[in-house]
Amino acid sequence: MVGGCISAMLLSFLLAFVLGDAPFGETGTIQGIVVNGSQRGEPIADIDVQLRAGMHGVFESVATTKTDFYGKFEFENLPLESRIIYLPGANRAGVHYPGQRVQLEPDSRTAYVKIVAYDANLNVSPLEAERHDILIDVHTNVVEVTESMLISNPSRTTYVGQPRNDEPPVTLRLSIPQHFDRVTFENEFYGRRFRIVDGGVETDIPWPPGDTQLRFSYRIPLEASGGRFQRMLNIPSSDVRIRMRPNVAQTVSCNLPKSTNSDELLFAAVDRKLPPGFIIELQIGQPPIPWNRFARWGSLVTLAALVLATLLFNHRRGRSGQRRPAEDSRQFSANRPAA
Repeated sequence: MVGGCISAMLLSFLLAFVLGDAPFGETGTIQGIVVNGSQRGEPIADIDVQLRAGMHGVFESVATTKTDFYGKFEFENLPLESRIIYLPGANRAGVHYPGQRVQLEPDSRTAYVKIVAYDANLNVSPLEAERHDILIDVHTNVVEVTESMLISNPSRTTYVGQPRNDEPPVTLRLSIPQHFDRVTFENEFYGRRFRIVDGGVETDIPWPPGDTQLRFSYRIPLEASGGRFQRMLNIPSSDVRIRMRPNVAQTVSCNLPKSTNSDELLFAAVDRKLPPGFIIELQIGQPPIPWNRFARWGSLVTLAALVLATLLFNHRRGRSGQRRPAEDSRQFSANRPAA
């Protein structure tokens, strides 16, 4: 078995970071195996395994090793201290797959961990939203929007996307409506990994099989948007719901079916899957008529008035022309001398 011992320097750092000046003597071991979740749990040989340790969710890397031919690994000489949380994980194709968290104590000196890694998918995205909730809070001058998405990867591979020249791949893009204020993610990890690009946000986060909850919010000025909310879906989406507070059903229209309750206005598409590219359109109040539409209608009215004036002028001129020959004939007859 390929073993990994924590180095003296890393051990000193770990003790200083976690235990301060507390002495230690007894040690424990973390053993485990790395298997391929895309290939029926086959062991993965010669793969990097990293051990992190810390307290209160703050972890530092303290040791690394590799799996043997049978996919097994081992970390030895680890301090037996209940305050230390150990977290082993495997690295494959640039993706880190964490295992379970472990505590070593005098009555449990050895822990066994199974780490599942997956094959990488660089091509077609399998991602879809099993649920997509959009909450819209309408205020005097601004609309606050909170979106909650359950992102699902139903395949048995990790979607990592295709690199673009020297730029990182894009694994998910969210087309935020125009005029949005900054986007804030509930989970700080996603806030660091998403970036604003061309009026939306995108990320290169790998998506392993399973479900991931994503929640973020942004603001849209009412005046700048004209009360219009347009949100294009980027992945196939089921159970799409739009909730509005307060319930202002008489002044809101949407291209999704409507149902109401006492507190919120609800538009929903729960019986069908909406395709990528579908645009949710919602209008709050009457949309303002843009100046170019005024100009267009003004031009038409002016043109119509000119045509009508021209027709009336020509009509009157024609009638005047028909009367003059008769009058001239009568005048000629009256002045002609008698025979």
